Amino acid sequence: MREPILKAVASPPQLLWAPFLPAVANFGIQLPFMFIALGVFEMSPLWFIPSMVGMHIILVVYGMKEPHLSTLLESYGKFAGGSHNMYKSKGTKLAP
Repeated sequence: MREPILKAVASPPQLLWAPFLPAVANFGIQLPFMFIALGVFEMSPLWFIPSMVGMHIILVVYGMKEPHLSTLLESYGKFAGGSHNMYKSKGTKLAP
């Protein structure tokens, strides 16, 4: 019964050996720039392939060091905000 939970925790999702979210973000950022350059400047897409592959290799190496990078980025996005004061006062206080 605990096997699927342990399996999901032990091996986080990956995309071509890189952590899933950073790999998707890499392609999601670089592909639009490639298509814009194709349309506007009539550049060859071969100029963008080395940067995509290079960044993906960097993500693979960093993902080997920290396999839960996607989870860290998700949790940082949810909890990145600072604390809000319960009462109006100077400084950061949670209660008077």
